[in-house]
Amino acid sequence: MTLAVDVCVVGGGPAGAGEAAALARVGRRVALVEQRPFPRDHVGESMSPGVWPLLGSLGVPRDAVESVGVPVSMAGVRWQTPDEVPTPIDGGLTVDRGMFDALQLEHARAAGVVVVAARARRSARTATGWRVPVGPGAIEASVLADATGRAALLGGRRTRTAPRTLALHARWPADQLPDAPQTLICALADGWLWCARLPGGDVRAMIFVAPDRLGSGGDEPGRLFRRLLSSADPPGPLLADLPEGTPVGVCDASSYCIDEVVTPDAVRLGEAAFAIDPLSSSGVQTALQTGVAAAATIHTLLSPDGDRAAALEYYADLVQASVRHHRSTAGRLYAEHDRFADRRFWRLRRGDAAPAPSVARRIEPAELLPRRVRLRAPAELRPVVCRVGDRIELHRALCRPDWDRPVGLLSGLPVGSLVDELYAAPNLGLAVSEWVRSLPPGRAAQILSWFLDHLLLEPVDA
Repeated sequence: MTLAVDVCVVGGGPAGAGEAAALARVGRRVALVEQRPFPRDHVGESMSPGVWPLLGSLGVPRDAVESVGVPVSMAGVRWQTPDEVPTPIDGGLTVDRGMFDALQLEHARAAGVVVVAARARRSARTATGWRVPVGPGAIEASVLADATGRAALLGGRRTRTAPRTLALHARWPADQLPDAPQTLICALADGWLWCARLPGGDVRAMIFVAPDRLGSGGDEPGRLFRRLLSSADPPGPLLADLPEGTPVGVCDASSYCIDEVVTPDAVRLGEAAFAIDPLSSSGVQTALQTGVAAAATIHTLLSPDGDRAAALEYYADLVQASVRHHRSTAGRLYAEHDRFADRRFWRLRRGDAAPAPSVARRIEPAELLPRRVRLRAPAELRPVVCRVGDRIELHRALCRPDWDRPVGLLSGLPVGSLVDELYAAPNLGLAVSEWVRSLPPGRAAQILSWFLDHLLLEPVDA
C-alpha cells in the first residue's frame, strides 16, 4: 500500500514530532515514521526554561508536560570552585524522556499526523518528491524531513564544531534524598558531570569525557565511570547510592553541523542537522526550535505563492546562527572554569571564547519618555528573511552585529511598524501610546522594557 502525503517526517523525537504537529496544524498532510516503540528510554532529561514558548506555539499543554517531569528550582553547581553553589533555575524541568517523547508523538497524532510504526528504509527521490519504503508499503511525499538524530538518514558531510566528546551514563534507583539538590553539575579534572533526580525517584548521572579515555589504552566504561564519580569529592547524596553492577552506557556527545541542511525537497532537523555541546542543557529546546522553523520552511516551500528562496535562506541561516551561538556559549562556560585549566580536556574546549563585551548604561524610561528617540548604533532596521507565523517572508527586522538572529516580530507585531512609530512620534511616550492601541494590556510596557534592556534606544539629541 502506498500513502501519499505532502511531507514525510522520519524520526519521532522532539524535533520530528514538533515539526509534524506544526505542519498538520496548518493543513499539511503529514506522515511520521518511527521505528522504536514509545515510550522509550532516552538520555537527556534536562529541559531548559526556553522550551515553554516553543511547546506553547505547538499547542502542547503545559500541565501535560509537567505531569511527566519534576520542576527544577535549584541546582548544586561545583564549577569555578570545589564548593557547591546553590544556583536558582527559573522554569527548568527534569523529565522522563520516554514519557515526554511519547506525549509529543501523541500530540502530533491528535493534530492529524499519520504515525507509521516501521523502519524507514533507503529513500529515493522521484519526479515528484520522495518514495520512502516502510514495511510492506511506501510513503510518497513532496518533501522529506530527516529527524533521525545522529544516525542522519539523509547523510551529508559532517563538520566537527568542537573537540570530540563521549558521554558515560547510568541510571539507578535511589533512596529518599530530601536534602539533595534536584540537579548537580560538577567539574572534574578530565571532564564534567551532570546528575539529577528523575520522576519516579531514579537518579541519572552523565559524565562527559574525551574519547581517548576509553578503548585502546583507556578504561572500560564501568570502571572509568566509577572512578570519575568518586573524584567528585565530596560525592554528595545524589551520587552516594550507586549500586554495584549498575550498567554504564556510552554515547557520542560531540558537536557538529551537516554542511547542507535544506534543499527544495528535503530538510534536516534536530541532530540530523547539527548537535550542540551538552553543557548548554538545551538539547530539547534546540530540537524544538529546528522543528518549528523547519515546519515554516516546508510550508513556505509547498505554498504556490511562497517565497522559496527566502525559505531556504532562512533555515540555512538559522542553523548556522544556532551553531555559532552554542559554540560561543559553550566556549565561555568552559573558560569560566580555571581549577583544571591546565588539563587537556578543559584547554581544548575553552576555544577562542572572548570575554563578554562591556555594555552601555541602560537608560530608564522616565529619562526617555518625554524625548524623541532613535535606534542606537550599531542596531539597524533592514529587510531580512523572517518567520512570520507559519510562513517565511521578507520583512524589515532589527539587526545588530552581536545578535545571532534578527528580530522581526515582537508580541506578534512587525518590529518595523513599532520602530516606525518611534520615529514618527514627537516623543517616546506618545509612541508607546500608539503601541497600547494595538496590544493587550501591559504588553506595550513589556516591549518598551525589551528595547531598553537591549540598549536599543537613545535620545535624538544624544
